[in-house]
Amino acid sequence: MATNYRATHGANARSINWNDRDEAPPPKRSNWLPLSDLDEEEMYVGTPQLHAVPAPRRNATTSQPRPDWVQQTAAYPARSRQQTQRQAAQQQVNPSGVQAKALAITAGAMVGLLGLFVAASAAVEWIQVKADDLQYGRPRTVQMDAYVGHGETEGVPSHFIAMNLNRRVTILEMPGGDSTKATTIVGPYLFGQGEDLTPVNLGVQDLNADGQADLLVSIKDEQLIYLNDGTSFRLTTPEEHAALQQFLAAPAGQEQTQSDSTIMEEAGK
Repeated sequence: MATNYRATHGANARSINWNDRDEAPPPKRSNWLPLSDLDEEEMYVGTPQLHAVPAPRRNATTSQPRPDWVQQTAAYPARSRQQTQRQAAQQQVNPSGVQAKALAITAGAMVGLLGLFVAASAAVEWIQVKADDLQYGRPRTVQMDAYVGHGETEGVPSHFIAMNLNRRVTILEMPGGDSTKATTIVGPYLFGQGEDLTPVNLGVQDLNADGQADLLVSIKDEQLIYLNDGTSFRLTTPEEHAALQQFLAAPAGQEQTQSDSTIMEEAGK
C-alpha cells in the first residue's frame, strides 16, 4: 500500500502531494542553487596538468657560424623608419640638390685654378727678379761705352753709367772716359711698388739725322730720347718727341716726303 507523504506549512496550509511535485516542471532558479542540485562529477572536472619540457640541446658539431652580413647588421643598429622617411621627404622637397653640388664643385675648381695662377705668377716674378739681380745688381745699374763726339780727341769713347737709385733714374757721362769731366743727367722718378728693382737700358742712335749720336734711355715699355747738341744731351720736348716717333715709325726704304733738313727744323721748333 502506497503511503502518501504530505508536507504542510502550518495548520491552514494546503497539503502537497510529493508525487505531483515530481511531475511538475522545475521551478525557476535564482542566483543560488541548492547543494542537492549540484553534481559533484560536473563540478570537479580534471584539468590538464602542465609539465616543464627541457629545451632541445644544440649540437656544437653541427652548428654553423652566422654570416658576416648578419654580424655587421647586428653590430650597427638599423636606421629608424622616421629617419628614412625624413630623408626621402628632403630629397623630394629639394630636387635641385644635385645641381647645387655640381655648382659647388665648379666654384671650388675655379678657386683652385685662381690660386694656381696666382702662385705661378708669383713664381715667375720671383725668377725674373733673381735674373735681374744677376745681370744688373742692386741698385739696378748698366754701363755703356759709345762715341758721341764729347771730348773724344784721344780716341777713347765716352763712358755712360745708368742707375735706378731709389726709383730715381740717374745717368752719369764721362766724356772721353775722363771722370773729372763727368756730367749728370737726371732722369724720371719711377712710381709704384717694386719699381726700385726696374732695370734701365741705354743706347745711342742718330735719330734727327744731324750726324751726332743721340742717347736713348729705355725703362720697361717707355723710351726717353736725349738729343745731342755737340757738347751735352738734353731731353726732347713733346713736339720733338712726336716728330721723332713719326720718323722712326716710317717703314725702312720708303722715300721720305720731307728732307732731313725739314725734320731737323720740326725737331728744333
